[in-house]
Amino acid sequence: MTQILPYVLEVGTQEVVLTPDPTHEFTATTEQVALGYGVSQENIRSHKLTKADELIEGKHWVVGNTNTPGGTQQVTLWTKRGIVRLGFFIRSKQARQFRDMAEDLVIDYFSKGQIQNPSPELISARGVSAAVGIPPRHASTTLRRHGIEATHHFLEARCGAPAYLYSLADVQAVWPDTVFTPYQGEARPGVAPVARVVGAAARTKAANFHQPRLLPTDTSTEQLARRLLSLEAQKKAVLRELAALA
Repeated sequence: MTQILPYVLEVGTQEVVLTPDPTHEFTATTEQVALGYGVSQENIRSHKLTKADELIEGKHWVVGNTNTPGGTQQVTLWTKRGIVRLGFFIRSKQARQFRDMAEDLVIDYFSKGQIQNPSPELISARGVSAAVGIPPRHASTTLRRHGIEATHHFLEARCGAPAYLYSLADVQAVWPDTVFTPYQGEARPGVAPVARVVGAAARTKAANFHQPRLLPTDTSTEQLARRLLSLEAQKKAVLRELAALA
């Protein structure tokens, strides 16, 4: 099952963590909401108490459980609607920024089905190679033979060239008894052409491929004598052919 990761919203210098929720699209703890609005947690709790007629349980906030060293504790989780509604009561430049980001960006992001349809787990040819114990090129060839084509790509850090990514579910179907490690990193949809990286040795070899080569010259007496005998044999063969034509 694909794990849905939290969504991090950068508000100024703060990183606010929003956790996907099947009912409310996403939620955030009082601590994270306070970071986003640039106020104290006590300020958020105060609004929850004094604006109880506008901040409604089940709609703007819910009670959730969290694991702590002391055991499981109940916490207040603010929903998408609750985060936006709090912005009407908190007045500051950062508050407006956080409210607008939550309304215009985050809501739009999740309303496009990012939670209901998370990206599939992917794996690279090198990942398949490491798990199965075969060369990466052999892994790619085997996948193509099974009709499995790459769906995404990423840029390799060592050379900056695109590399292919395959659906982990499809790969698992080919090797059902193998444990694979999913690719972790930025995955770009589509398959970009893979640039061929030529090393220094290969470039030197290619540059010299069409260069004329100088044959070694024999200068020893023995080598000269052999060449003379060869020329004499060729001369006799030519004279025989001329005599036959006369």
